[in-house]
Amino acid sequence: MAEHLTASGGQRRLSKLGASVDKATDVSGTVRRILSYWKGERWLLFLLVLLSLLSVVCTLLCPFLLGLTVDDCITLAQSKGDLYWMPLLKHLALFALLHLLSAAFTWIHEYGMSVLAQRLLRDLKESMTKKLLSLSPRFFNEHLCGTLMSHFTSDAELVKNALGDTLVQIVTSILTLIGSVVIMLQLSWQLTIATCLTVPFAVLLSRFVMRHTRKHFSQQQQALGEMNGLVEESVGGIKTIRSFGREEERIAQFEALNKEVCETGRKAQIYSGVLMPMMRVLDNCSYILVTIVGAFLASRGSITVGVVQSFLLYTKNFQRPINSIATQLNTVQSAIAGAERVFKLLDEKLEIEECDAPQSLTNLRGRIDFEHVSFGYGDQLVLKDLSFTAMPGEVVAVVGFTGAGKTTIINLLNRFYDVSEGSVKIDGVDVRDMSLLDLRRSIGLVQQEPFLFSDTLNYNVAYGEIDMKMDRVKESVRLANAEALVDRMADGYETSLLEQGAGISHGQRQLLTIAREVYKNAPILVLDEATSNIDTRTEILIQNAISTISKGHTCLFIAHRLSTIKNADKILVLENGVIVEQGRHEELLAKQGVYWRIYNSQFVVEE
Repeated sequence: MAEHLTASGGQRRLSKLGASVDKATDVSGTVRRILSYWKGERWLLFLLVLLSLLSVVCTLLCPFLLGLTVDDCITLAQSKGDLYWMPLLKHLALFALLHLLSAAFTWIHEYGMSVLAQRLLRDLKESMTKKLLSLSPRFFNEHLCGTLMSHFTSDAELVKNALGDTLVQIVTSILTLIGSVVIMLQLSWQLTIATCLTVPFAVLLSRFVMRHTRKHFSQQQQALGEMNGLVEESVGGIKTIRSFGREEERIAQFEALNKEVCETGRKAQIYSGVLMPMMRVLDNCSYILVTIVGAFLASRGSITVGVVQSFLLYTKNFQRPINSIATQLNTVQSAIAGAERVFKLLDEKLEIEECDAPQSLTNLRGRIDFEHVSFGYGDQLVLKDLSFTAMPGEVVAVVGFTGAGKTTIINLLNRFYDVSEGSVKIDGVDVRDMSLLDLRRSIGLVQQEPFLFSDTLNYNVAYGEIDMKMDRVKESVRLANAEALVDRMADGYETSLLEQGAGISHGQRQLLTIAREVYKNAPILVLDEATSNIDTRTEILIQNAISTISKGHTCLFIAHRLSTIKNADKILVLENGVIVEQGRHEELLAKQGVYWRIYNSQFVVEE
């Protein structure tokens, strides 16, 4: 139970970006920002609003025309004793024409709004994708993948649906409401007052329902993001879960979150489900009241029967928009809250920013300088006043016990993080003064955990280059000692790899990532414990590949297995973020210091 609570609590802590939002905090600002995505569509928006207005005008003229038809029929019947059909047919023809025009205008308006909504969805997702790809690793360490994905799916879809469907209905409802009131006042102010008597009750009911549904829908969205994160984590760690026999515990966690999604959704639907039946009751009360008052006024000759007939239809036209607005405002509130979560992601401060005038390096030689570098992931420093130099073509290895700060050096060199103090330079230029694209193109990085994309083998090797050259792909695979792997595949270089290289071994995936860096041919080569967690035979293949491709490149090795760095030009020994020893392999062993202890822990077996 304690473990379950810890895991669940951890998810809630990491989900702060998608934290529960009971209501939109800045409605006007959020709406303005959403509409800013349509800056280039102003004329289309104007046309769509005009079409909506024309549709409403046609709809509002129909009850008025019907009232005239009734009065004409009564007048003709009273004067001639029989109906005169031609005027009636003209009224009916005009009535039909108005309905057809209203339908046409409505269809065009809804089609245009749906197009604009789809464009907004496209632009929002593009903006979020660009933002995510520009954020530092620290951001992804603090947020669940499932929560981030919910911004792309649930939140973005809420905004799209609100603008493509809900906004159309609200705009039409407001125009219909205004037009109905204007015409009703022209026909009879007494009946207008009778119609409006139920409006305060409708407003109070809507506010009550919105207050509760808004809260529960927001809680549902939060729980849904956490549930997606749990599913994504469970799929990625399925082997670990099964090896520990923790399937039941994972199922229990999922059921708890799934129950929360269900309960919050149920409560929201209960409150929102109350709205329409109660609105219909108010509609009927208003309809009955207008009928009674209208009959009384018509009997006294204050208004005609046709006016009463028109008013009954206008009562429906008056109540229907109120009901629609009350219903759709819940959706709008949810959409605005979703938009705020999206914009919160888009407004995340970039930890790593491009400089205003980046320096470009030509004929990069590959010299690396760490000058008095200090850095920490929190309040505690990981690197402390670190200084070293890797000359062009030199092989420098960094070793140390776990937590010494080895991988942090790579993170700072690639500028995944910025130094707290000091500077990191390449060919004398601070990496903060280089463009990120130029910096990372100049560095080939082989990570401890190899990553392959769900695509063909040759695409994975030539990743990052649009114009793939097959001869270079094959040469890169040969130099990486991965030819035997390709030969065993049914479709050779055209073999489609599964997600993250599933189906081939860890060592084989590592060989392909090394081939990728051979193809890239960057002047600086960085390997972050590339030979850890693999078998001895594959390690020899990787060592030979590294020995081949490192020639002519500045190489920085983060090493766990010291057998891979015996021939390094310089070995840096880190302990608690400080270089405590440096030199060649034999020199460091002779000192019998930290390096000697690390070496003995791997190679000396007590008898």
